[in-house]
Amino acid sequence: MFLSNGEMEAAAAQIRGISVGLDLAVRELDLPQGWTGDDAERFLLDWHELVHQRLVAAANKLDGISFEELRDAFDG
Repeated sequence: MFLSNGEMEAAAAQIRGISVGLDLAVRELDLPQGWTGDDAERFLLDWHELVHQRLVAAANKLDGISFEELRDAFDG
């Protein structure tokens, strides 16, 4: 099953929305009365590097793929 360009763009937007929602939740952990210390700092670093950046990269990749490129790749 192939996705249209519009569906690919919608999927990319959905990934970005999920990323923003999760990022807001993670930032709430960093409030002054919230989680502090080395383990909290490590979690925030890991979150950004291992999850947030990968979600953004996935959304960017979807933006860069067109339906025609996929069709040509599978038909080729």
